[in-house]
Amino acid sequence: MQTTVRFTPAAIAAIGERAAAERLTIAGFVGTAALAAAQSGDPLHRPDRDPRRPLVEALDRVAGELNAAVTTLRDSADGPGREAALAVLPLVAERTYFVLDSVLQAT
Repeated sequence: MQTTVRFTPAAIAAIGERAAAERLTIAGFVGTAALAAAQSGDPLHRPDRDPRRPLVEALDRVAGELNAAVTTLRDSADGPGREAALAVLPLVAERTYFVLDSVLQAT
């Protein structure tokens, strides 16, 4: 079968370069790439479909907590606020290692 696909000049240039590197015509490259994408689990590489996304978001939250604790430490004189921030650091570090391990296992 034959179909028509439209590309911008910049897209055709990029596709043409890659096709030449693979020693394919543009049509051959596009057809092969489209079939490979259609057969993959996530053909468009959508980040919301990445199974690691919740883990990365959890790591981002932990990093935010760590930044908040460090900011509190920098801005606090000796006292209860500083002691509370210091007490949080080991817990945040432990959660960071847990999330990092989870991300690594998911890859």
